[in-house]
Amino acid sequence: MISVIISGHGDFATALEGSSRMIFGEKDNLIAVPFLKGEGTQTLQEKYREVLGEIPLENEVLFLVDIFGGTPYNAATPYILKNKTADMVSGVNLPMLLEVLAMRDHVTLKEMLGRLKQVNEESFQVCSEHLEKIQQTNQIGEDGLL
Repeated sequence: MISVIISGHGDFATALEGSSRMIFGEKDNLIAVPFLKGEGTQTLQEKYREVLGEIPLENEVLFLVDIFGGTPYNAATPYILKNKTADMVSGVNLPMLLEVLAMRDHVTLKEMLGRLKQVNEESFQVCSEHLEKIQQTNQIGEDGLL
């Protein structure tokens, strides 16, 4: 199994975890670690060490963070460098997290990372471009609904 640690600025990680619970229910080995105002890299690294101590040793670990190069990213990097069974993805969003939760029991961390690149591209949509494609194929109803 892949254990997942979500982190980001403010209450972002906690809110994202809560949103995933609305869809998937409670999940083991899914941990939100918020990075709060006034905290520094060392504080966040201590929080990471604490939650990592609760994860079974045989589990791979995936950090999902908000911003590449931000404090949550930088605080996790030393752990990633020392642990070949861990990795990190920045730019976390709800579609990405849901994909992780859906497949983490069935794939390796390396396989998951490849799929997450696709999910990120697929989840980014510009509404006007999408509607234009639909209109070109006459798939939009008279009421404007898909």
